[in-house]
Amino acid sequence: MQPRRKTGFTLVSMLVLILVSSLLLSVKTSGQFFELSDLYVYVKANMNEEAITVFNVNLTMGPKTIRALGEANWTFKIQLPKWAAPNLVSSIDMPKLFLENGEKIALRLEEDEDYDYLVAEIPPFQGERLNATVRFGLVQRDDVAEDYVGFKLPVLTGFSIMPEYVNFTFLTTGAIKGYSLQYFNPIFLNDTVIGLWNQYFRTRTVGNVTGRVVFSKSFDRCVIKSLAREITVTEQLQVNVKDVLRLKYVGNSYRSEILKINVPANVNQSVKVKDALGMLQTSTSASTASNTSVITVYSRYSLRPGQEYEAVVEYSVPVKNMLVSSSGGSTIIRLTGLPNYTDIVETFSLKVRVEGKKSWRIEAESTVASIEEGGVFSLTMRNAMPDILAQPFQISFSLAQLEAGKSISMLLGLLALLILMVAEIFREEAKPVEAKRGREVERLVNDLVEALREKIDCETLLEEVRVKNAVGKISSREYKERVGEYERRASRAEKKILKTIEEVSRINGRVGEEVERRYRVFEEINGDSKNMINSTIERFRGGRITRSVFENLAGKYLKENRKRRETAASDVYSALEKLIS
Repeated sequence: MQPRRKTGFTLVSMLVLILVSSLLLSVKTSGQFFELSDLYVYVKANMNEEAITVFNVNLTMGPKTIRALGEANWTFKIQLPKWAAPNLVSSIDMPKLFLENGEKIALRLEEDEDYDYLVAEIPPFQGERLNATVRFGLVQRDDVAEDYVGFKLPVLTGFSIMPEYVNFTFLTTGAIKGYSLQYFNPIFLNDTVIGLWNQYFRTRTVGNVTGRVVFSKSFDRCVIKSLAREITVTEQLQVNVKDVLRLKYVGNSYRSEILKINVPANVNQSVKVKDALGMLQTSTSASTASNTSVITVYSRYSLRPGQEYEAVVEYSVPVKNMLVSSSGGSTIIRLTGLPNYTDIVETFSLKVRVEGKKSWRIEAESTVASIEEGGVFSLTMRNAMPDILAQPFQISFSLAQLEAGKSISMLLGLLALLILMVAEIFREEAKPVEAKRGREVERLVNDLVEALREKIDCETLLEEVRVKNAVGKISSREYKERVGEYERRASRAEKKILKTIEEVSRINGRVGEEVERRYRVFEEINGDSKNMINSTIERFRGGRITRSVFENLAGKYLKENRKRRETAASDVYSALEKLIS
């Protein structure tokens, strides 16, 4: 028995030796070797109801780590999986590294064969301990359903200097329903999983944790696929902004509210929103923030799931929203209070042009660019947060000779007013035919949209009242009155639709023919929908289905029929867009 105990003891000793040896081995990351050092990493990831996860990576570095940093030319890297880079958020404070002394260091993205890296160039440091925080965000909208948002998070454990340990915590404002990497410890709140945590010892590669989060409010919205912003500064120092937005509805129902715009209160009157067919309906309310307003924008027709929509927002920046100064032979304009869209923008592009100036310069945060005569400043970024859209920036160019004794603001105001008056007169005199045709097209579009909406509403109400009558939930007298009212309204809407299509045909025969064809399809779908309800009522009255089955089927058909009609109507609307092309 003694030899066996000795063998067992030797085996255990060997295992311990192997484990200790493995912990002392050097680590290779991105082509550089560093021994295990006194680096401690605390990763805190928080996912909000916008489906954006913000990572705060707290780094505590001791003498060994600081020495290793110096050997690496003060370059520190955090490993990311390849899928994460396109989801990185761009904002004023992300991705960045923050030092204890308040210094902020922008992180650059470095691509490698298997992984990508967030790279920080840390200033040379003399001391025994260095604390820093890396902050970055990831958009989690790849898998969106009516009642949940899917997430896929990197569990950060890969660094250019291997830490002693990594502590990882993920929290969300919703409830986590199912997740991978089951060795995570759940965090509970009132018997609901709201987070995950675990502590990893010397893990060398990045992993992923996936799952679903259910928020208190369903993720039913339009997301901004792209925003192309053009800012033009005239010789009279007028600033005009044009935003072209491509939106996508990601919910599972139908939606007409497409945008919310935060603007300074003195700007909201100048904001104009339109689509390819004309001006769109908006409503304005005061924001909780001082001196700002929220403009809610509605699409011309309800969007179905997955449908995309383009809108154009135009506005002028008033003089009071500019800080204008002149010195050293140059004029500087600083724009403040630019509108933002309260949500992240998947692809943001910015173009700035100064008319009539031989050379000028633009500054935005850390970006400084000099532009030659006739040149345009261009910038493109992914996943831009609202603070990026609204960030102030300044433009400087050679000073124009202004009349002595006149204030710049007064001269700007007079010049702007004069230019607007001349431009308006010119437009009225030079293009009366085009303006008249534009107003006529917009009227026809609005008439057709309004009439189709009325018809869909009336058809739905007719079906609802017939279902109620079948189960005795409405008196015979009320039933007849309602049916008569809804049928008259539907008939008036039908006549208006046909008349409008005739007028469209007179303006553009080819477009009118396409609108008429798509309306015939709408009528076929409308007829099929009515037959589904009528057939179900007949089966119930004939005793072939029970009342509970009838009510379930009728409720399902009522909901589906409206969706089918809305989808068919949106095809009619899209044909109208060709009227102005």
